[in-house]
Amino acid sequence: MKLTSSFALTRAAVLSACVFAGGCAHWPATPRLEQAGAPGYRFGEVTRPGQSDELLVVLAISGGGTRAAALGYGVLEELRRTEVMVNGVKRRLLDEVDVISAVSGGTFPATYYALRGEKTFEEFEAKVLSREFESELAKRIILNPVNWFRLPSGTFGKSDLFAELYDETVFEHATFADLKRANGPLVIINGTDITIGARFSFTQDQFDAICGDLSKVTLGRAIATSTALPPLLTPISFENRGGTCGRKAPAWQTAVEAASAGSETPGRALLRARALQSYEDPARPYVHVFDGGLSENLGLAEVVRAMEILKVSPNEAELAAFRRARKVVVIAVNALRFPVVDWDASDAPPDTDVVTDQMWSIPVDRITLDGVEQVRDKLAAWQSAVPGRSAYFAQITFENLKDPVEQLYFKQVKTRLQLPKEQVDKVREVGGRLLRESPAYRRLIADLNAGR
Repeated sequence: MKLTSSFALTRAAVLSACVFAGGCAHWPATPRLEQAGAPGYRFGEVTRPGQSDELLVVLAISGGGTRAAALGYGVLEELRRTEVMVNGVKRRLLDEVDVISAVSGGTFPATYYALRGEKTFEEFEAKVLSREFESELAKRIILNPVNWFRLPSGTFGKSDLFAELYDETVFEHATFADLKRANGPLVIINGTDITIGARFSFTQDQFDAICGDLSKVTLGRAIATSTALPPLLTPISFENRGGTCGRKAPAWQTAVEAASAGSETPGRALLRARALQSYEDPARPYVHVFDGGLSENLGLAEVVRAMEILKVSPNEAELAAFRRARKVVVIAVNALRFPVVDWDASDAPPDTDVVTDQMWSIPVDRITLDGVEQVRDKLAAWQSAVPGRSAYFAQITFENLKDPVEQLYFKQVKTRLQLPKEQVDKVREVGGRLLRESPAYRRLIADLNAGR
């Protein structure tokens, strides 16, 4: 009798869960924005106390799962250890970081540091690097009957579950309003719009275009978007109310359009402007976004865009920090790896699974490498345009390791959201070491300490 009663209670609980799931098997509503252009999480409105106007430091952290998170965290640790003289005052270089643009796995250390500041170096290993996110997601799917019915609904996917996991266990329900109040560097979390293939960045400028209030969006949901790599993970969706909140085209767009008049190619800045305008199409009431690495895996697109805008609109208010700076530093943390393969040792081509994987990785990797060259060229042009300017471009990549055995080790570290502690610790250590050994970084430290 007790068994029968227990079974009945269990069945009732499951049925109740099913009913509940039927009502919540949908991704959360996107907060509505009444008026575009209002104060929000955007460049120029996020400032850090005590920073020098003459030094602008941009950190870009690539995708690559926990491998990228550990590499980026190692770089943050090294920046924290590095003290330099800035305007006659001893400062840590970490405190001079203005912007962190991150993709996929790189969004974890970027966002956590911007939110938690010094506490990051006490908490991040346990909160993120030591976690087994993939296993935790599987448990949520298997052990919670509610999710048995939510996931097949079509309007709630695995990435939505990841968003809840990150929100509850990593960021403790923090939103972009909390991120702005933290007074850390501006963090740009990057995704990719499935429909137009353009970058979708979690800034209020982007959310002005869809008439959404980013301040009320959780950080967990943004990171789940940037890490939503198909086909294993699902896109994250947002409501698009573009054209209903009085958004006006940015001032720089007119200058960019004039500069491109008569040209058969619009340029990246104008392409970006057109992408933002596309959300005013009433046929797009929703926007579906997935992994940011599919449009640009290193987070350098914002640097390239800024440099292009400055070239045609040097007085652009949005980019005043670039205009004031005498030194611009870009540190690119690239967790890209080229695994050792033996495909060309055989007269038979690789099998279908390998070819399918390469269809994803080849364009992503090549776009990343091309982005590095673009930034190098843009920084050189910025430096030469005005006397007294100095540009520094440090690249943190496994390819810079001199020991071939060590380089081979890191090429074999997989792209996953959970890695063995030994691998995490080694990637973390090598991130700091690669930064210390970077010629551009060493030149920056020498110039700052010499007052040059």
